[in-house]
Amino acid sequence: MILLHLAVIIILSKFAAALGDKFRQPPVLGMLLLGLILGPSGIGLIQADIVLKSLAKIGVIILLFMAGLQTDILQMRQVGKSSFLTASGGVLLPFLLGFGLSLGFGYNLIKGLIIGAILTATSVSVTVMTLMDMKRLKSNEGTVILGAAVLDDVIAIILLTFILGLAGSSSNFLLPLSKIVIFFFLSFTLGFFFFGRIMRLAERLHASHGVVAIALGMAFFYSWSAEYAGVAHITGAYIAGLLLGRTLMKRRILAGMETLGQSLFIAIFFVEVGLEAELRGLNGGYLFISLLIFAAILGKIIGSGLGGRISGLKPKGALRVGVGMLPRGEVALVIASLGITNNLIGQPELSGTVLMVVVTAILTPALLKLAFKNGINGGKNENV
Repeated sequence: MILLHLAVIIILSKFAAALGDKFRQPPVLGMLLLGLILGPSGIGLIQADIVLKSLAKIGVIILLFMAGLQTDILQMRQVGKSSFLTASGGVLLPFLLGFGLSLGFGYNLIKGLIIGAILTATSVSVTVMTLMDMKRLKSNEGTVILGAAVLDDVIAIILLTFILGLAGSSSNFLLPLSKIVIFFFLSFTLGFFFFGRIMRLAERLHASHGVVAIALGMAFFYSWSAEYAGVAHITGAYIAGLLLGRTLMKRRILAGMETLGQSLFIAIFFVEVGLEAELRGLNGGYLFISLLIFAAILGKIIGSGLGGRISGLKPKGALRVGVGMLPRGEVALVIASLGITNNLIGQPELSGTVLMVVVTAILTPALLKLAFKNGINGGKNENV
C-alpha cells in the first residue's frame, strides 16, 4: 500500500504545485492543501504512517540543507544583530500570549508554561521553500529569518528545559544545556577545519556522485547530532549546508540536492504536514485552540517584526521577517509530545498543536507573497 500512497502523493503534489503556480500562489501551498484533502481531515485516503513520516523527515532535512548551502555566511554576520532581536521578540511575545491565554482558561501554571513554550519555536521549512520559489532566499530578510530561526530553536529548547525542571520532570539543568553548547562548538569546528578536506577526498574517490552522496551523509550526521544534543534535526542540516557552502563543491552539491529533493522527498514532507491534521482530536476545545492559533500568528508577526524593527530594519522589511517567522513545526510538536509524556497537557492540546502547525504552514506562503509584493525580484534586496 505504501507504494500506491507514494505514487499518489508524488504525482498529485506536482499537479497541486502547478495549480498553485497557475493562480499565482507559492507551489508549497498547493502541496499543503493536498495533504489536508487526502488525510483524516479530508477524504481519509492516506494516513501519515511511520514510512511517510520517515520520508518526510528526510525531505525537511534536505530542504534545510539546501537553504544552508545557499546562505552567505558574510551576509549572515552582517545581520546577526537583527537575527538575535528577531528571535528574542519572536520567542517572548508568543510565549507570553500562550501563557496568559492558558491561565485565562483556567489552566494551571505548568500547563500554561508548556503551552506558551509550544508557541515559541519557528520552523522555517515552509518559509524556505516559499522564498526559494520567489527567489528571495538570499535577500537580507531571508538571511535574518534563517539566523533567527536557528536562535529561537535553541531558546525554545532551553526554555523547555527549565519548565520541565520546574515541573519536576528534569533534575539537571546543566546537562542538556551543556550538550547544546558542545554540539554548536564541535559542529562549527569540524565544518570550518575539515569539510573542505573531506570534499576534496570525496572528489578523488571517483565514485559515482561521490561528492553529493558524502555531502548528504554529512547532513544526516549533523541532523542526528543535533537531535542527540536536544536541538531540532533541521538545525543540524542547516548548519551542515552552511559550512559545506564554503567549499568549492557547493554548486555540485546543491544541484544534486535539488534533483533528489524536489523530485521526491520535499513534496512528501509538505503533503505529510497536511496529513497530520486531525480535527476530531480537539474534543470540543475549539474556542481555546482558535484563540491559541490566533496568538501564535499575532505573536510571531508582531514579536519578530518588532525585534527586526528595533534592530534597524525598515517597516516593510520587519513585516516580511515577522511573517517569515510565522510557521511552527517539529519543535512545537516535540514540546507538545513531551508535555503528553509527562502528563502536563492532554490530547486536545496536542491535536491543537498539530492544527496550529498546519494553519501557520498554509497561511505563510500567501502572506509572504503579499509582504514581498512590489519588491525587487531576487538577489540581496534592500531592507524596505
